[in-house]
Amino acid sequence: MPYNNFRTLTPLLCMLMLASCISQTPVSYAKSVDNLVIRFRYKVHIINGLPDNAKPLEISCHSNDDDLGHHTLWKAQEFRFKFGIHFWKKTHFVCNFSWGSKSLNDITVFVNEVETRTCRETGNCFWKVETDGIYFSNNDQNWEKRFNW
Repeated sequence: MPYNNFRTLTPLLCMLMLASCISQTPVSYAKSVDNLVIRFRYKVHIINGLPDNAKPLEISCHSNDDDLGHHTLWKAQEFRFKFGIHFWKKTHFVCNFSWGSKSLNDITVFVNEVETRTCRETGNCFWKVETDGIYFSNNDQNWEKRFNW
């Protein structure tokens, strides 16, 4: 009887070991095995890229499960949060931004299937608020304008 239990568990143990190896692939190898890498944890960064401290950037972020609160960011300050993605339901974070008389509400800063593709390589999604709008990057280097004030 113990022999039959071992034969039943062997394929399961092999799959678990393989999944463990794949999920721990170093980032330096991510490009070569891009189709195999599964990332479970992400970090969202929101950066105040405004030119001065005359008016601070006010943000509040939440998901269906978590309220991340209200935050005041002064020039060059950053608010960041990290989380694990859900496989059986959508992971979706939205933020409200206000700067002086300008505001943008319900801006999606992370949602499965969009940011999991664009932020997979680094595990980071960067959002920078500038005087003309909000920009996105997955590496804090190359910025793409996503929203206008």
